[in-house]
Amino acid sequence: MNSFKLVWSVKSVCGPKRKKNEDSIYPVKSGKGSLPFKAGVFDGMGGHKKGEVASSIAAKVMNLDFENIEDYVVKANEEILNYQKNNIDSEGMGTTMTAIEIDINGVLKIAHVGDSRCYVLSNRQLIQLTEDENVPGFQNVLLQALGTKKNLDIQRKDFKLSKGSVVFLCTDGLYNEFGEEYLKKKLLEGISADTLISEVLLQQPKDNVSAIIINMV
Repeated sequence: MNSFKLVWSVKSVCGPKRKKNEDSIYPVKSGKGSLPFKAGVFDGMGGHKKGEVASSIAAKVMNLDFENIEDYVVKANEEILNYQKNNIDSEGMGTTMTAIEIDINGVLKIAHVGDSRCYVLSNRQLIQLTEDENVPGFQNVLLQALGTKKNLDIQRKDFKLSKGSVVFLCTDGLYNEFGEEYLKKKLLEGISADTLISEVLLQQPKDNVSAIIINMV
């Protein structure tokens, strides 16, 4: 019988240089509880019409229940493509999606498209579990995103968590401002998403900023 408990904190803000927040997060409120648990970060494509709609559609799909984590990505992609068919002015919108589920055995399951990130702090090491999908030499250009094509190449990874592990999800508006050593130090200190984003905002970030921090206790 596993005895994992979770404490999670979440925060998503409009960056000071942006007119609107095109990021979405799931869940939208901080809290505590037990396993299983789902979460995700979604970065609507800036410069495109209705990026915030694309990211919010993806976040809402997390309310559904699928057996496989990648099915959330497949469903979200379908919903965004359907929205574009029915709303001509939204053509070209898209979003990243980094979705996670932690099962009752403490196994972290990740499904990922784009350049948002999932890290795990385990045994005092910060490990990036997702790979950024950017065009080489063009940091702001994605190789793929939800809403841009029917069939996505979804990254999948599993990682066994233990008590004391920290799962950290964020959009590029956050990790572009801080190095991994700084993030590791802050996560080891037990920082909340709210406090971490307050520190990011002091840097006057170019993008919107979102973070989810999940502590296994």
